[in-house]
Amino acid sequence: MESIKDKIKIVRSKIDASKTDKNVKLVAVSKKKSWQEILEAYENGISDFGENYLQESLEKISKLKDLKISWHFIGNIQSNKCEEIAKNFDWVHTIDRLKIARLIDKYSPDDKCIKCLIQINIDNEDSKSGIKVEEVENFFNELSSLKKIKICGLMIIPNPNVELSDLQQTFKKIKMLSDRLIENYENLTEISMGMSRDFELAIKEGSTIVRLGETIFGARN
Repeated sequence: MESIKDKIKIVRSKIDASKTDKNVKLVAVSKKKSWQEILEAYENGISDFGENYLQESLEKISKLKDLKISWHFIGNIQSNKCEEIAKNFDWVHTIDRLKIARLIDKYSPDDKCIKCLIQINIDNEDSKSGIKVEEVENFFNELSSLKKIKICGLMIIPNPNVELSDLQQTFKKIKMLSDRLIENYENLTEISMGMSRDFELAIKEGSTIVRLGETIFGARN
């Protein structure tokens, strides 16, 4: 059975083989994993961790507060959770409502800039959060008045039932959208797409952030 150290080494080699000229940030998705497992991954070179559930994550963040970890919130956001998310996380991947963005901005500490990504519902799934592709530019204009958060790019979670061969077109679509937006919004340099089954393809199509859970930690309980 491969250790977390071994898994990280394999993932790093695959990322290096897939990437072009851009650096790729590896976010280890640590939901349902213990702080001890996070510590082991950290000791083997991972400094970015993604959490989906606020209450579960707060204990881990507190336990590991002396480490130089960047915490990414990658789950659905409820209004009553925004204050704790703003205080405890460095990145938020799932901005899809103006109300949520305003609350994150409101509660962001004065000495902190939270990097945020706009979640796009790329497959128009009723069960999934995110805005539609055609709504993106208007949404960016609505966010332009916010001062304490920095909108850095786009994030997607494709339908897991889509074949890998079809996913390539999805990734290309997001990269084209990002290229178009960056002409008017120069800070939009990040594309968070690619998970355990498709991260190599996502990187080849322009992803700058990949979110990997089972690939690093093994199957969740």
